[in-house]
Amino acid sequence: MLSIFLIVFVGMLGTSLLAPLIPFYALRLGVTPEYITMIMALYALCQFLAAPLWGRISDAYGRKPVLLVTVLGGGLGFVLLALADSVWMLVLARVVGGLCAGNLAAAYAYVSDITTPENRAAGLGKVGAAFGLGFVLGPAVGGLLAGGEDALNANFARPATAAAALSVLAFVCTALFLKESRKPGAPPKKISLNPFARLGAVAHNRDLMWVVGLNLLLALCASVRESTVALWAHDHFKLDARELGFLFAYTGALIVVLQGAAMGQLARRWGDGTILLVGITSYAAGLGCFVAADGAELLIIGTTLNAFGTAVFSNTPSTMASKLAGPDERGAVLGLNQSSASLGRFAGPMFAGTLYAQISITAPFIAGIGGLALGFVIALMLRTRISR
Repeated sequence: MLSIFLIVFVGMLGTSLLAPLIPFYALRLGVTPEYITMIMALYALCQFLAAPLWGRISDAYGRKPVLLVTVLGGGLGFVLLALADSVWMLVLARVVGGLCAGNLAAAYAYVSDITTPENRAAGLGKVGAAFGLGFVLGPAVGGLLAGGEDALNANFARPATAAAALSVLAFVCTALFLKESRKPGAPPKKISLNPFARLGAVAHNRDLMWVVGLNLLLALCASVRESTVALWAHDHFKLDARELGFLFAYTGALIVVLQGAAMGQLARRWGDGTILLVGITSYAAGLGCFVAADGAELLIIGTTLNAFGTAVFSNTPSTMASKLAGPDERGAVLGLNQSSASLGRFAGPMFAGTLYAQISITAPFIAGIGGLALGFVIALMLRTRISR
């Protein structure tokens, strides 16, 4: 599990590494909030395109080869990020990193292979802890290593180089210690590059379709917050890169504790459906705190509530999908589920930056609350259907 932990950690690191640096990238490269959030969203778009593909390939050829290739490619993406001194280089780095980060589908499928339905929530919870740890150290590495109080003084190469070194470590651990969890199956006759054609993996199961759709909506609402919170905290509270790094690190520390120690027990006691409802409510309340925030108190309370919601969002839909999927389709289903989240993380920043720049700096949070209200209704319906 150490190798899987490292792979998920490095993948999340790529997503969160630039979070506290977004406003400083915008200043240095002369990019407006609308466009800088679009560039950040490219990572998620490429992850959306690649996740089901890697999941299907891992079903056919095994999990380990897919994980080795993608971890090495992810390291290349970080190297490109370290060298980026223009908009097009930044775009290339995000594309390469996002395509390889689609390996989360194979990583989740690996854990599902080696766990039983009864302890799968706990197993995926440990993977979720790696997700949260990446969320901790990504912004911390990005903000603390970059340093500087403004765009001119920040060093963007240092955090990217550190992430590349971690990718090499993950590759070595995977090559030496990870045992294949699945015998290779029959090679697929054809692997479609059309991401929407992959809906066939869940078309036979209405509950699976609802889970995948809800996962997309939750990721969209969360990404609206994630893509603008650094801009908002910088503009509203005048936080610099280092302070933003501490804020994101606090969020991730809570996620690690919740995922590693609490999610499995809470799911067994209350059930996945109830946990999901509580998580949605918590996240919406956290966004409400940001809308009303006029001091540090509501900033901390809102961040805490969002951390609990993120802990739920990053694990519970995958657990539900893995239980509803058959063993021979689990990689494809979890890949599609991961892909739906990536699509949400792409779509959210695409309009969040526009809302931020054209309406108000709290408009993205208000939009997120509205989306979560719809998500609550869908989750309530799913809990009832699955319990039957």
